[in-house]
Parts: sequence; structure tokens; C-alpha cells
Amino acid sequence: MITSAVARGRPKSKSEQSIGIQTVDTALKVLEIITQEGAPIGLSELSRRTGLIPSKLHRYLVTLIRHDMLKQSPMTGLYNLGSAALRIGLAALSRHDAISTAQELISALAANTKTTVALYVWTEMGPTLVRMELGTPPPAILRIGTALPLVHSATGRVFLAHMPSSKTEHLVRKERAAAKSDGVPFPTQQELNDISNDIRQHEIYWTRDAIITASVGVIPVLRKPQDPLCVIIAILPLGRASEAQQQRTGLQLMAARDVLQKECGFDAAVPTPDSDRKTRELQKRLDQITAHLKRQEAEP
Repeated sequence: MITSAVARGRPKSKSEQSIGIQTVDTALKVLEIITQEGAPIGLSELSRRTGLIPSKLHRYLVTLIRHDMLKQSPMTGLYNLGSAALRIGLAALSRHDAISTAQELISALAANTKTTVALYVWTEMGPTLVRMELGTPPPAILRIGTALPLVHSATGRVFLAHMPSSKTEHLVRKERAAAKSDGVPFPTQQELNDISNDIRQHEIYWTRDAIITASVGVIPVLRKPQDPLCVIIAILPLGRASEAQQQRTGLQLMAARDVLQKECGFDAAVPTPDSDRKTRELQKRLDQITAHLKRQEAEP
């Protein structure tokens, strides 16, 4: 016999709607705190933030580690997101239509430029790598899911320039505090403002001051001002970064940016060099490559 009120067609009562699994709620709260922290965190700080006594909190942490949702450093004892949490986050990102389109373009861009091209998105941890296509192998290869610093990476500086300070200031504070503890120089706020203003004056940010030893060109894809969907970076190894090569790669980066903004319906967010014949030709070529990749995916 069906006795459930819902099965008999009556609406749920307020008490029925509020029923949940408290242990799951607590575990998710722990994950949320560690995600928002953007850096490894200790047991005592987690205990303070969750309101759980350390002995009870430790049981949650052990379970989350067992399922690779968290990991604990054997050296410091601090907790951070584990491989399973990263996989879930990246899987969610890859199912976002715009990011899926961006990943297709990354493959075409690497093939066209013969350079290594990477795609970064903004997460609670900062600029996070979601795709890398190898052309000419760079001096170092980062793992998918790697989060870069804001100030001391080219990609980070582009996000810093194109995002509201309310979303970046907590990471800048952490980086400044870490630099102070290590006794190394860190830009003043005015210097950071000057760097950001300069980046915003150019469609592509070219620099050799990057995490890896190479010349890199970084271009944001903006939904609207101060709202980047993602950032695309092309890596030119030293010795293969002539002015002519940078110009060719830059045209391809702008064409890829234009295609993605058009595909996602916010192509008016950034002025584009429509008058440049070469750029229009490259955009047409990328359109064709993207259409070909989509047809291949649709084939059984």
C-alpha cells in the first residue's frame, strides 16, 4: 500500500522539505571552506570555521581523504582539495557550453600556430588550468587543475586586470603576506594598478616575465568588462619568439577570441580589428576548423 503523502498527491509538508543528511551537509561545508580558502588550511583553523571540535572534525577529514576529496600534506599536516574534487570541478567546467567551445578552439589554435596553447578559467583558487595543447614543447608543463598566482604569473596578471578587485583582493593579500614572510619584494598597490592599466590598453599581453622560461601572449575572452569567461595563453619558447612570430601568433589569438565571443553571443564585449584582412581570413579558417571538430564529435 502506498502511504507516502507525496505519492498520494498531497504536497510535502514544511518538515519533510527540510529533511537532509546532516553529516553530508557538514562534509560539504568543510569542502566549501577549503575551496574558498584557496590555499592549504590547518585543523585548528578548520575547527574554528566549522564550529566542530577537532576530534569530531578529524573523522570527517579522514573520510574525505579516503575518497580523494581532500589530501593532507605529510610535511605540514595542512589540508587541501584532493584529486577527486579537482576532477569534479573540471568535469563541471567542461560541460559548460562556452568552455567546451573554447577547448575546441585551443586544439585548432595550437595546430595553426605550432605553439603550446593553454586555457585558464577563474575558480576560487585563482586562475586554473583546464586545457593545454602542446605545439612546440615548453620548458615546463603544468598539470590540469593547477592554480597560478595572480601577481607572479602572466595569466594571473591578466585576470587581475580584468576582474573586479572584490574577487581578487583576498588572493593578492595572501600573496603579499607570503612574500613578506619570505623576505622577497612585492609590488605596491599603485604598481599593481599601473600594471593592470597597461594590460587593459592592449588586446594581448606579451611578456617574458612568466612562471616558465618563455615568451607568452595572453588574451582574455570577456563576457563584458570586468567579467572574463576565460583566458587563452600561447607559449613561445625562447629562440622562437621573434617579432614576426609574435605577430602571427597574436593574429591567431585575436581570431580565436573573436570566434569564441561570437559563438557565445558576447562578441561586442571587446573591440576587434575587423578592418584587418589577415585577421578576418584567420577567423574564417578557425570557424571552418571549429565546424569540422563539431562534425567529428557528432559522428557515431
